[in-house]
Amino acid sequence: MSDHDPAYVAALADQLADVDPTAINAAQTGTNQLGGAATKHPGLRVWNGDLLRLGHLPKTPFAVECNLLLPDGKYVEAAHHEHVHIDPHIHQWVFCRADAAGAVPITIAVTQTHIPEDDDADR
Repeated sequence: MSDHDPAYVAALADQLADVDPTAINAAQTGTNQLGGAATKHPGLRVWNGDLLRLGHLPKTPFAVECNLLLPDGKYVEAAHHEHVHIDPHIHQWVFCRADAAGAVPITIAVTQTHIPEDDDADR
């Protein structure tokens, strides 16, 4: 359910072109990648249990797309825009300001596990 509108794709490409190419490469293919690639869903990554794509995508369509891909019992609570970079002290990806060295824009879908409301019936 990705948005393939040519104007949107061009805008996203322009946005990512402004990002440090070394940071983009590290996020996607480097030795310290940003999460793991979702093998059956090109461009989609899993980081700390949440789904993300590089770049700032429209949040609602991204959340809907991710919801469709999640297994039963999980759902997208919200999607939002962030920036991340590799912290030079701990060598891990962390949230950062947009103007931080090596910042990469991402759209992240925060996932949750559905807890049935009838848990009280078991007591």
